[in-house]
Amino acid sequence: MKAALLTLITFLFSIYFAFAQEQNLSVSGAVVDATDKSPLIGATVLLVNVKDSTRSRFAVADGDGRFTITDLERAFYRLRISNIGYKLSTKILRVTVPDQALGVISMEPEITNLDEVVVEGEVIAVQQIGDTTQYNAVAYKTNPDASAKDLVSKMPGIVVDSDGVSANGESIEQVLLDGKRFFGQDPLLSLNTIPADIVDKVQVYDEDSDQSQFTGFDDGNTTWTMNVVTKVDKRNGQFGKVYAGYGENDLYKAGATINSFNKDQRLTFLGMTNNINQQNFGSEDLIGVSGGGGRGGFRGGGNQTFITGTQGGITRTNSVGLNLTDDWGSNTSFEGSYFFNQTQNNNDQLLNRESFLRGATQFYSEDLQSVTDNSNHRLNLRANHKIDENNNLLVRSSFSYQDNESTEVTLGATTNQSGELLSETFNNYSSSNTSFNFSNNLIFQHQFNKVGRTISFDLNTRINPTTRENLYEDLSLDSLIEYNTDEVNYTLGSRVTYTEPVGTSGQVSMSYEVSNAVSKSDKETFVITEATGAETFSEELSNNFESRYTKHLPGIRYSNNKFGNIFDVSLNYQYATLANEQVLPLTEDTKRSFSNFLPSVLGRIDLGEGSNFFARYSTSTTEPSASQLQNVINNSNPLFLSIGNPNLNQTYSHALQMRFQKNYFDANATISNQTSVTARTDYIGNSTSIIEADSVTSGGISLAEGAQLTTPVNLNGYWSVRNNTTYGILISPIKNNLNVSTGVSYTRLPGLTNDVLNIAKTYSADVKVALVSNISENIDYNVYYQLSGSRVYNSIQAETNSQYYTQTVGSTVNLIFPKGFVFRNETLFQKYNGVNDSFDTQYTLWNMGVAKKFMKDSRGELELSVFDLLGENQSFNQTVTAQYVQESQTQVLQRYFMLTFTYQLRSFKQ
Repeated sequence: MKAALLTLITFLFSIYFAFAQEQNLSVSGAVVDATDKSPLIGATVLLVNVKDSTRSRFAVADGDGRFTITDLERAFYRLRISNIGYKLSTKILRVTVPDQALGVISMEPEITNLDEVVVEGEVIAVQQIGDTTQYNAVAYKTNPDASAKDLVSKMPGIVVDSDGVSANGESIEQVLLDGKRFFGQDPLLSLNTIPADIVDKVQVYDEDSDQSQFTGFDDGNTTWTMNVVTKVDKRNGQFGKVYAGYGENDLYKAGATINSFNKDQRLTFLGMTNNINQQNFGSEDLIGVSGGGGRGGFRGGGNQTFITGTQGGITRTNSVGLNLTDDWGSNTSFEGSYFFNQTQNNNDQLLNRESFLRGATQFYSEDLQSVTDNSNHRLNLRANHKIDENNNLLVRSSFSYQDNESTEVTLGATTNQSGELLSETFNNYSSSNTSFNFSNNLIFQHQFNKVGRTISFDLNTRINPTTRENLYEDLSLDSLIEYNTDEVNYTLGSRVTYTEPVGTSGQVSMSYEVSNAVSKSDKETFVITEATGAETFSEELSNNFESRYTKHLPGIRYSNNKFGNIFDVSLNYQYATLANEQVLPLTEDTKRSFSNFLPSVLGRIDLGEGSNFFARYSTSTTEPSASQLQNVINNSNPLFLSIGNPNLNQTYSHALQMRFQKNYFDANATISNQTSVTARTDYIGNSTSIIEADSVTSGGISLAEGAQLTTPVNLNGYWSVRNNTTYGILISPIKNNLNVSTGVSYTRLPGLTNDVLNIAKTYSADVKVALVSNISENIDYNVYYQLSGSRVYNSIQAETNSQYYTQTVGSTVNLIFPKGFVFRNETLFQKYNGVNDSFDTQYTLWNMGVAKKFMKDSRGELELSVFDLLGENQSFNQTVTAQYVQESQTQVLQRYFMLTFTYQLRSFKQ
């Protein structure tokens, strides 16, 4: 203990007084043919600094095959030796001495038997560089005014849709621009902002965590990343576009995207205003729109489907954003973005739900009309300061503020399977919510003189207060209930990590993490006498609650990174306590503790010839939220009531992920397969009780026949399995890219209905085939077919087994004719067969436009377009849980004509 304390004190003093002078280290060796040992003149030898690739060095072998690389530092490097006609040679190298000799390195010849040699000027479309898949943009043809989203849509293995961006079956979590973050972590927004004609390469890889990048070893915390590399001659200048359009029925749109690049300084401005449902935001902008402590939970997870997408209904949007990246001197880098959204959404929704009961079925139908006004500010900052060669400071901060106002008018009815009315509601629900969220992460990292020996301190804080003022009006009974809620969540956590090198390619790390999360919720409910306006406090519907979750997490990890292959194994021990204090409606204190071992194993193998395999097994725990723990009835929807459960346990999860990828460089093709498996014990599901007759609780709360009361409970037996395969190939004879993706999944979801266990098993499959043009900049099209379907089996009642599927045929066409005439066409045919026959539908969405380019370099364009030419546009959605299957249709925008002017800005300096 004394020795450990002495080591810590010595380190703290070293922060202020120690300064390690950079040594001028060098590496030398010779490259020869493995067969005849002849020197390989001109072989390229590259040393990539694992921690900072900008500090990499290279050399070219001389007439004797010898090379020397100087000006190196104590660090880990990836050694890459390449020569035409020979297999790539790679290994991980640790540079520790002033003059390090590698000796003689033999390279194996790349032998290929050719029946016929045909020399063509075709660009290699896809390359595998280590664990990075790299696409060369010049191999893909796009229209002159296309975005990076249009460009990556053509690349094999990459899929862009309304849910976001995925590569090789896995969702892209962030988009970087020349290695730096761009508008936080909103992939669609980033790709829509970047013009295709400035892109040189697109790279897809698992980005290591900040800790991994500092130590040079993978710690298992990676982010599936897309890095857009710009052309060298497009990194100094201004570019973007401005547009404005007006159509019938006072519909409009206007916006601008302006980029100013000056070497390392990148500034981007974007703005948008429209009332035609063009929305540009991520899930954080939707906080408070539904759920989250507001109305009762009958919506069934609607908000959980938002990754990056749009709300149902018709939305008017005003938004503005700024993104800045810059290097402040040689030691400090800065990344920051600000985004503002203001939306007004009008929606008319029809909903049908079929609930699973033992020996019976219950149906619920609803007509909901809503108006929602939402405004959101988001700020993300990241600053990295290199104090000296041994010390680094990283700060990451984010802030958001939201103001949400909404009104809902609901007409709902519950019937039995004979069609008899059990209960109904006609109500008006209005809410006013404000919330802000601040989080900050401070990381200090120290590198000792011995390469691979590091220590880092991580301090993170988060605070999230929310105020809700909600008013429920029963339009049938002329009654008013006011719900006022003040919530605050705050977290304080810290982590210390020490790493020590083992051998030439291994590393051991030891860490200790402690965190404390506190959630407070004060809910006051008043029953209002409409005639007099008098308020009566309802103790039964009010709640004062505090939850405190504290955890300690010591752990040890071993990593080995050798010749591009990674093996990592870790074991953490978690001790956590959950303490709840409640005053209303009952005084109740509970405290429990949890002890868990959390193992994980990770491996990545380079199989050669463009192939690699990745696998990760990990375990984790999830604590119940304050709203799940609160023991108070929420009757804001009288047909779907809910109450918390203070006796919930944390959930323990097992996750297995495997990914295989192979690139066929000679055929410009790529194939990948990904499998993910998740199993959970003490899964927090729902227990639903059906009210059998009209009744009133002891606290005066009315319960209608057929109404449902839902309580969260811990259940075992949750499983989720997903397999996805993608294949893409450039068909050179017809200059088209063929992209195929297939997926199958299985979900086992447990739930309770009237204390009877129901297991809902959902089997799903989907396939999508797309043919994308790669003919020229003037001919651009994408034709695709997609089929997806699901089959649901219920253990509680086989008669409720159901299936639904969707077929989609779509195409987009952009043609540029001589003299600047442009034709655009987008057609989508969709057929939906649902659980309920009344929701079976099919429709064709047809959009078309003609345009004329003019002005210098065709910078200006005037377009006449029509949206939904046939007037058939529709929207529908389905949700499956262990208690019910639900389908909904929402209001959509239909046919309109619009005239739009667009100006492209391009001004680059050499």
